[in-house]
Amino acid sequence: MSQDNRHMPPISLAALTILDAGPAGQIGAAADAGWTSVGLRLNPLLPTDIAVVGHGDREADVIDLMARTNMRLLEIGVFPIKPDMNVAALEPVLAFAARFKARFVVCPVEDPDEARRVETFRRLADLCARHDLDALVEFNPYSACKNLNAAMDVLRAANRVNGGLVIDALHLSRSGGHPRDLAIVDPELLKLVHFCDATEFTPGAKSIDELRKESRTARLLPGEGALPLRELLAALPENCPISVEAPSARLAGLSASERARQTFVATTNFLAGR
Repeated sequence: MSQDNRHMPPISLAALTILDAGPAGQIGAAADAGWTSVGLRLNPLLPTDIAVVGHGDREADVIDLMARTNMRLLEIGVFPIKPDMNVAALEPVLAFAARFKARFVVCPVEDPDEARRVETFRRLADLCARHDLDALVEFNPYSACKNLNAAMDVLRAANRVNGGLVIDALHLSRSGGHPRDLAIVDPELLKLVHFCDATEFTPGAKSIDELRKESRTARLLPGEGALPLRELLAALPENCPISVEAPSARLAGLSASERARQTFVATTNFLAGR
């Protein structure tokens, strides 16, 4: 099975869904499962993340796999906005992503200083612009940018044409938000959605550590939970790309290819209304 773009928005497999496979493994697993687009974690965040840029053999593997599979690169991550972020040092990663015509750089916010994080994001957005990349603010309830309003504040203050939002279905729910909240957002800022399902939101039911663990390891596949996903899609621009970020505890023991396949089937069935 492969994606039929006539009947659904562009869809992509996010790196976090099969993060343990590493960038090369993610490309191969996505191709095996029928995906035509991926997101890759090219800027390592965790000690277990595999660094690609600056390692000739790993760069060559990714280049070869992208060519052989005709895979598209939708987004790269993760670029957390931190107090000591060295923006200039990120240029090799951005340049590498640009050779595959990547579109988005995902930026959580971990700096509590409002003025400093805006200036850092502004500099990163300017660097991204040189490589035809959009810099997207991602809010989540366990970061320094906890909700949609806080993310909008960063974007307004930074005032960059290539700035935008990634709306994560889980983070929107767990921050107390709802798809109806997007009605006040300029549609041009709604550039990407991280798509998954989850149990119904109960305020205060989970600690910060539990929210973080759920986000990274225990999401549900589209259609398995109680999130208002159809309302979310209706609130987004019609052709807003969908990046499926759904690391599933239920599927954790399966191969990366099988997890990618089951995620693809669940997503395409959901989008087709089945």
